[in-house]
Amino acid sequence: MNQETKTMEVPLAIADRVQALIDGHIAKEKFNAERREVVNNFLAMDGLSCEMAVYSLPQGELLDTLRYVYELSGTNSKFIKNILTMARENPKKVLSDAQRASAKSMLFNLLNDPSVISAMKESA
Repeated sequence: MNQETKTMEVPLAIADRVQALIDGHIAKEKFNAERREVVNNFLAMDGLSCEMAVYSLPQGELLDTLRYVYELSGTNSKFIKNILTMARENPKKVLSDAQRASAKSMLFNLLNDPSVISAMKESA
């Protein structure tokens, strides 16, 4: 039995959009895998080592990890949402010292949240 495959021409705009969606999904999966590894490393540390590691993160990594943990936690912190929105709208802008200290503190607190720990176990 010989089966014939037929192809259909797809408008270029649709093909480009589908490829963009595929590329976006691949990028998100890669981002999640990288952040999952970072968060697992934090969770494997004792409290003091974890806190020191969080406080030594550069701004880009801090915001990426905060975004990932915030999504995992399911919390609805207006402060975190504002920082992440501001950073997304203007990625070159440096956080103020107060924003940076608060973001680090929030990240450290979220890493110790039981919902994040259980979500990390489920995603492994």
